[in-house]
Amino acid sequence: MIILLTTPEHQYTLRSVAEGQFGVPVPDIRSLTYDQVFAASTLPKATYIFADLERLSASRLRRAAGLYRKLRDLGVRCLNDPACAMSRVELLINLGEKTGNPIQVHRADMCPRPSRFPVFLRLEDEHEMPSDALYSNQNELDEALAAQRRNGVPMRGLVVLEKIDAKYDDTLWAKWGSWRIGDRIIVEHVAVEDRWMVKYGRHDCLTEDVVSDEFDAVSDNRFEMQLRPAFEIAAIEYGRADHAVTPDGTVVFEINTNPFLGNYVPDPWLKRRETQMLARRRWSEAMQAIDTPC
Repeated sequence: MIILLTTPEHQYTLRSVAEGQFGVPVPDIRSLTYDQVFAASTLPKATYIFADLERLSASRLRRAAGLYRKLRDLGVRCLNDPACAMSRVELLINLGEKTGNPIQVHRADMCPRPSRFPVFLRLEDEHEMPSDALYSNQNELDEALAAQRRNGVPMRGLVVLEKIDAKYDDTLWAKWGSWRIGDRIIVEHVAVEDRWMVKYGRHDCLTEDVVSDEFDAVSDNRFEMQLRPAFEIAAIEYGRADHAVTPDGTVVFEINTNPFLGNYVPDPWLKRRETQMLARRRWSEAMQAIDTPC
């Protein structure tokens, strides 16, 4: 059994697995909230994945770190040490220092003074689509932050991020998604859009070249060597990296410790169906490799 620990609002991420809609066989994977395990007098024998760490309050994060150590000392397999796994700001700063990952990041409540523009704003603990509004200089940024305060938005948890231009070709921008599960790296998909802020991808932007390139990247696990150091630095053993290819190499935007896995829906592109099934089989195999028999 594998147990994914999440916040109450984000237990839906593996619903496709729980409801048998993932498209391939998977081991026994269940979801519990942190409050449920904190309150439990006994816990089932399982592998425990500490997910949603970026969404935990400081006090709950400390409790999760204590639970991790109690379970580990009992010989229970655990992934994502809450005391070590890095969230967005810490990760980007460390990646910049250790690998040259180029994204500058600043906390909005620390009088941010970026050395490079343009920049945009987003919440540190969320993975929803941020605003694509760009600020080209310090005055524009200062005015934007002042406007946030006037509109009732606290500065705590708001971050300033440098825009990275991840062009795929002359008309498209791209963002790749790749997992780490235990010791395995799994390139999963590419999302392309006709604007710089790529989140979900637009199906109508796909071309035969993009679909073929995606299949090749997933088949040969193209980004494994570039991404493994990022996951190691982040101390994240279960999560999905958002990354892109730029003229200077692979850029990591973030690593989500509780990414959403949707139902298997056969893609209209036949080649993409092969890619979908290959990535999902590898995901399942990686989960089987960390499974704890009951």
